[in-house]
Amino acid sequence: MKLKSAIVFLLLTATTCCFAAKIPFKFHQLFTDNAVFQQNTEKHPFRGYAPAGSKVEVQFRGKTASVTANEKGEWCVYLPTGSAGTDFELTAICDGKTITAKNLAVGEVWLVSGQSNAYFPLKNFKDGAEWAKDSDYPQIRFQLQTWQPPHMRKDDHWQVLNEQSAMKFSATGFFFAKELHKRHQVPVGIIVAAVNGSSINKWIPADALAEIPHAQSRLIIPLQNARKAYPEKLKQYEAELAKRKGMSEEEVKKLPKLRRPLPPFQLYSNLFNQQVSRLAGLPIRGVIWYQGEADAMFAGGYIYREYLEKLITSYRKHFGKADLPFLVVEIPYYGNNHIWSDLRDSQKFVAEKMDHVHLTSILDLSDLKDIHPPRKAELGARLILTAERFVYGKDLIATGPVYESMKVDGNRIILQFRKDSIGGGLCSNDGTPLRGFTIAGKDKRFVPATAVIEGDTVVVSSPRVKTPEAVRYGWAPAKEGPVNFYNKAGLPSGMFRTDNFRLTTEPRQ
Repeated sequence: MKLKSAIVFLLLTATTCCFAAKIPFKFHQLFTDNAVFQQNTEKHPFRGYAPAGSKVEVQFRGKTASVTANEKGEWCVYLPTGSAGTDFELTAICDGKTITAKNLAVGEVWLVSGQSNAYFPLKNFKDGAEWAKDSDYPQIRFQLQTWQPPHMRKDDHWQVLNEQSAMKFSATGFFFAKELHKRHQVPVGIIVAAVNGSSINKWIPADALAEIPHAQSRLIIPLQNARKAYPEKLKQYEAELAKRKGMSEEEVKKLPKLRRPLPPFQLYSNLFNQQVSRLAGLPIRGVIWYQGEADAMFAGGYIYREYLEKLITSYRKHFGKADLPFLVVEIPYYGNNHIWSDLRDSQKFVAEKMDHVHLTSILDLSDLKDIHPPRKAELGARLILTAERFVYGKDLIATGPVYESMKVDGNRIILQFRKDSIGGGLCSNDGTPLRGFTIAGKDKRFVPATAVIEGDTVVVSSPRVKTPEAVRYGWAPAKEGPVNFYNKAGLPSGMFRTDNFRLTTEPRQ
């Protein structure tokens, strides 16, 4: 027995040593041909792999740094990226072997993350092939993060935008990148980390999730209990299986079908681990976050604010940038599900609470029959305005009317809006009466209301509410047609409310 154990130990040791010795000398997947690095970064990490203990020398734009690969065969050096430009090379030398990443660029790098509306490539849209015809932009590159383990990844290298590659590119990222490149005339790199149907808990690191009481009770503790109970369940299964082996076939047929219990799997934080963790410390300009539909579907609208705030905080720590900008896309209407408004309210709450978090409204771009609104070009144009105003500091109108305050005047409520959001004046974008406003009295029951623009205010009333207390806008799709409250800069108002009434998905105290 001792001899057998010794042989197994030697085989395992030999296998491990061989594996360590065969660590390939190569760049990390973020540093392949065609990569884009954030401009004007003094200490940009450049990472790769080499045999443990070997010395690696790295060169980029005339600067050189050396490092020794750690025991895992990983290495990282820091070099400046300099100003925007193209046609650079990254070179690394180890034990007389040289590797080179070519056609590199320095410019603006953004992360596009979330679920299907962030992920869906051009090929998933009816007009995708037509959109792709305007894709000859060699200075725009993108990289698709995948869930597969490293040895199975095929599409996570940087790709240059052209008519063929565009069909695989996130439509949200595609239109944003083109507008950003046109306005700034610098290379643009878009990293896409998004998965269809994913809930927000999958994108937050486990240590951050543990700080959310709701996640503790709904995700973490149940998994811990399931793992504790699993050995006993497996034992019971094996005992029953052994018992049935002594029975006749006819006796077994009369019993319930026996299923081997599956070991409990951790389903939360998995997409962070698979797609975002590998981006640790990477300098990027900002994040476009388009997600929430999966959480809204399961009545997670109100609690979403805690998860979104934790996600933003943890990503800022992960990327090493305390003021990392987040452009959050307000989830669109879909069907007539009113509880989705609770999640939009959470998005708005976080955007107002946290610095450098900005909400882009697309309620008017919604398709009630399609959870993936196809008007992505207009989304890209609005995201660019948000980025230009709040990230790049341009003096322009970036949002539609933003609610500021209200006052009750008899049987009507007068709404006032932030002056920097009025954009030349308030208006109905189609010239018809304003749609989407509701009003409530002490009973807190909202009814459709008449809303009239008077100067820079909106006056809201209803004959059904004699003593009004609150107004809501855009809370649900208007029966008469799409919401149409805009400013004269051509930008729509997002959903808002003047009250602090308890929401449908808000837990009772």
